[in-house]
Amino acid sequence: MPPWKGSINELLSAEQIQKIEEALEGAPAGICVDKRGMRLNRYPGMLSNLNGDEEPFKVIASERPVTETGLVLISTMPIPEIERAVLVISTDEDFQQQIEGHALPSRTGKRVADQDQKTIFFYSIFQPAAALGL
Repeated sequence: MPPWKGSINELLSAEQIQKIEEALEGAPAGICVDKRGMRLNRYPGMLSNLNGDEEPFKVIASERPVTETGLVLISTMPIPEIERAVLVISTDEDFQQQIEGHALPSRTGKRVADQDQKTIFFYSIFQPAAALGL
C-alpha cells in the first residue's frame, strides 16, 4: 500500500464523501470531535513566573478534553496563581514548545486514593494567553 499523501480522496470514495456531507449538512458550525475515552497526552515541563524570581515549577502538562481549554499541570509542589506565566513543555525528543498564559492556584487531589499516597500531587489549570484573548 503506498503512503498516504494527505488527500481524503485516497481514503474514501466519492459516494462515501457525499454520504458524510449529507449527514453533516444540518450540523452546527464549530462541531468538535469527542475525545471521551481517548488517552490524553502528557508532557514534561517547567512553569515559570514572568513577574517573579522564584524557581520554576517542575510539572507534567496533561491535555484536557476538547470541551475544556488549557492544560492540567501536575506537580509535587503547590503552584500559586501566576498571572503572567510561561510553560515550556517537551512535546518530542527534539522539540520544546513555549506557551505564555495564566496558571490558576493548585489544589490537592480529591480522590481517596490520592490522599493515601506518600507523595502528594497538586493540580493546576494553565490557560494559554491565546485562549484568554491576550
